[in-house]
Amino acid sequence: MTQITDIIHHAGRWLEQQQDKESKGWGERRGSHVNVLNTAEAVIALIDSGVCNAGTGSIRGAVDFLLKHQTLDGPDAGSWPRELTTDEGETVDIPDLVRTTYAIQALIKAGKGIDEQPLQLALVWLLGRRNENSKGWGYARGKPDALMPTCFALTALLDAYDAYPGAYQSEILQSLQHLVEVYYNDGGNEVRGSFGAPGSLQGIHTIYAALVLQIARNNNLSCYLEQEKQAIEWLLRNPDEAIRLREEWVEIDQADVGDGQTGGYGFMVMTDTLLMKLLLGSENIDDKKSALAHEAMHSLKDKIDDSTGAFYGPRLFSWATSKALPALVVLQKHAGVEYPDLPARAPESRTESGRWKTGPVIIGFVTLLSGLGFYLMVNEKFGLLEFSFFVVMMLAALLAYGAIGEKTFSELFGTVGSLLKKNDAKR
Repeated sequence: MTQITDIIHHAGRWLEQQQDKESKGWGERRGSHVNVLNTAEAVIALIDSGVCNAGTGSIRGAVDFLLKHQTLDGPDAGSWPRELTTDEGETVDIPDLVRTTYAIQALIKAGKGIDEQPLQLALVWLLGRRNENSKGWGYARGKPDALMPTCFALTALLDAYDAYPGAYQSEILQSLQHLVEVYYNDGGNEVRGSFGAPGSLQGIHTIYAALVLQIARNNNLSCYLEQEKQAIEWLLRNPDEAIRLREEWVEIDQADVGDGQTGGYGFMVMTDTLLMKLLLGSENIDDKKSALAHEAMHSLKDKIDDSTGAFYGPRLFSWATSKALPALVVLQKHAGVEYPDLPARAPESRTESGRWKTGPVIIGFVTLLSGLGFYLMVNEKFGLLEFSFFVVMMLAALLAYGAIGEKTFSELFGTVGSLLKKNDAKR
């Protein structure tokens, strides 16, 4: 038994034990609000990891929970809603594309057939929400298509295709074409390979789009091998954008919501697990061995809680563990020979050329300034001019630390060099 197998086993058993005994659903952590999204994520993680199967009692209970919360009539029959409490204290169910796609995946993995009423209704609703002209999806009715909801919907359809070969093939191919034609950036070196508009979410958008293309390729449905390859190369060139924690705002239907309220919510993304799935699932051995793949594995290893075997993250234990397990399964399946265990961070050597980090130097400088200021004050040599100088210098140092962070000097000089080259090019 490899170390990865042990990690999966302990994390999976811990996650299963967090199931609410009464409702059979999951929340972000034990004792928190039990909901459809966290339950679907837990089911996917437990089945993918092999800790549970469709016949396990916890999975059967979770399936009952999901079916109980599915909308069965009206214009949104087949969807799964997000519960919202209005200012008047009333509970309103708002149809949610994200919850619906995750519930579809969970039920398929739990053995429900796409010809059975729950999934049949859900898939009809999902395809009914697709823009008939563009073949993409938006989060809410009447809203423009967007990259992330299109990726969520495609992932659910690809799971249906994987379980039932041939299902929804034409719809998948149409929407894959939309994803690449509308969102893929085929410009200069700076943007080539990325997906979505420039900005703080470009990294996570590129990861999600590349994962969809990878899943489609594994099902022999993708003719976008070059775009998948270029997306990974862009991520490798932009590791800071790739690994950074991000949150996508999901703006769902506003019907039945009072003035001043929104049915929207933040969808937190655990980027290290997504990068592990993408890079370790790549056919290119260099992607598996890349510095970004190592950083993603290091980041996930740092999140292990030694006392329980669970993982922690910005949305706490159950949520983070549900995200970690599928990534560990990809590691075990596609890179188990290279990584029988999550690699440990190599100890940093300060004598290694170019590896001094700027952050500690700046903090040291601020500490030195503080000590000098204290000495001058004690010796009554600290006038208004000196005080102003020290305040300005300390603020400048702290601002510099906020902008530079933990970059090494080599990384910092490389960034400055790139900026100088850009300025020269503009001239």
